[in-house]
Amino acid sequence: MKISLSALIVSLTFVCAQSPFFDQEEKLDQTLKKFQVTGKMEQIGRTGVPAMHAVLLNEKSILIIDKAEENEAKLDSGVSAYSTLYDTETNEYRTLLLETNTFCSAGGFLGNGTFISTGGAESRSKWKAGRGHQSIRHFKPCSDSSCFWQEFPTGKMYSNRWYPTVEQLPDGDLIIIGGSNAGTKYNTVAKNTPSYEFWPPRTDEPIQLDLLLHTLPYNLYPFVFLLPDGNLFIFASTKSIIYDYNNHTVVKELPRMPGVPRSYPLTGGAVMLPLRPENNYNVEILICGGSASPKATSEADDTCGKINLGHDKPTWEMDTFIHKRVMPDGVFGSDGSIIWVNGCQRGYAGYKDANHDPTFDPLIYHPEKPIGSRWQQGLANTDIARMYHSVALTLPDGRIWIAGSNSVDPPDIHAHYPTEYRVEYYSPPYLFKSNTRPKISHVPRIVTYDTQFNILLHLQETEKDMDKIQVAMLRPGFSTHSMHMSQRYVFLLFEVSEDFQAITINSPPNPNIFPPGQAFLIVLYDGVPCKAAEFFIEKEEKDLKI
Repeated sequence: MKISLSALIVSLTFVCAQSPFFDQEEKLDQTLKKFQVTGKMEQIGRTGVPAMHAVLLNEKSILIIDKAEENEAKLDSGVSAYSTLYDTETNEYRTLLLETNTFCSAGGFLGNGTFISTGGAESRSKWKAGRGHQSIRHFKPCSDSSCFWQEFPTGKMYSNRWYPTVEQLPDGDLIIIGGSNAGTKYNTVAKNTPSYEFWPPRTDEPIQLDLLLHTLPYNLYPFVFLLPDGNLFIFASTKSIIYDYNNHTVVKELPRMPGVPRSYPLTGGAVMLPLRPENNYNVEILICGGSASPKATSEADDTCGKINLGHDKPTWEMDTFIHKRVMPDGVFGSDGSIIWVNGCQRGYAGYKDANHDPTFDPLIYHPEKPIGSRWQQGLANTDIARMYHSVALTLPDGRIWIAGSNSVDPPDIHAHYPTEYRVEYYSPPYLFKSNTRPKISHVPRIVTYDTQFNILLHLQETEKDMDKIQVAMLRPGFSTHSMHMSQRYVFLLFEVSEDFQAITINSPPNPNIFPPGQAFLIVLYDGVPCKAAEFFIEKEEKDLKI
């Protein structure tokens, strides 16, 4: 079943044509000069189901997952759908059948290209949704309408996991961390699942993670990042560790982050800043926002903390977040900046009037600049409240896809803060910096580690400068509850031909830098990105199965 928005798209054709993203040859006019400063926010399309979870499957398809509930999208049977496949080119969706409840679940890609959804909640018979706490769901991306969910009753996790975190690992599998064993406003001793496991399974039982014992009650959806040394950074509430998941040992306990808790339901956002080969892929983690208590009247936090894991004695460098914000979404811009959207200024992550005073203004964080000058403000804003159960994803064309917000149960499009089915696209200022963009072609579908590969480059500038070229690879990750699981941005070494028509690129030296699977290749010229090209980074070409 599809919903068509062709009439709306036609009505926006003139507006879209003024952007250098849509028309590379058009000269900059006064309108575009404004967008060079603010970017542009547009509302186009509907998701059919609230976008509680979302993941970019390929260059144009977004898999959207809600929980089992009454939605505007219906299956052919007449029962409400709670998953759709959204096409960013047509702004139409296709409904998908799920068999288990995906409420507050997690997800990630295996190295073979298959997307895995993990965990969920209780059964809901009205929507024919089985119990989802231990569920493992498979989705193989496709370029047509032939892909559907597959659920295998015998393939389950060991533990019940509601609000878990998934991170992609260098072997091409997944680690699944934490969660609760039943529904809860915040975690408790009785409901805590202080352990981790792997998919596919590696051990005969889950492994206890003591950090999740010591961070109650605010330890759901812990922040997790695979580090270039093969260990994990794990953060819950205000505490963090570097952890060796192969030997099940803590490598280093890091200092407590100052201020309020940052984990669900006092939800902040976290990003591992872009990795660069010139500094040996040194890691800096940025965590922003949060709240002091799970009360509707609680003011959100307006601070960020950054920790440099390359230091012998890492400490948190505190900075402003400009706005008070809980439930923010921090995603990479195509240029390696971090674009923050969504969230609110009061409350916590939850239903029943738990969220108030939405934050309508995006922010851009420039990590390469000194403290005090990293934040870019005055950007094009929205008038749609994006609070609990909102998502954001970076698209290959450089725009940010924004959807969701559902803090009422059951869904209600007439509520004060309504259930949102509307989609927005934010085009950042870098898309209007020039009236031309670099173009790339002949990107191989599969690249292996520690090798070189060649692509073709087209620059329209008359005068070209080698020093203005950068090459990077992006993984947008799985978006839910201000989490962007496995999101990653890595700059690459490269050489440009003398005629500026070809680039020889060095792939990442090993899968700790960028785990196997989907990636998007980006070439920037003077900060302006090309339209990214999808490819797959694998240990061997035969590892890809889609």
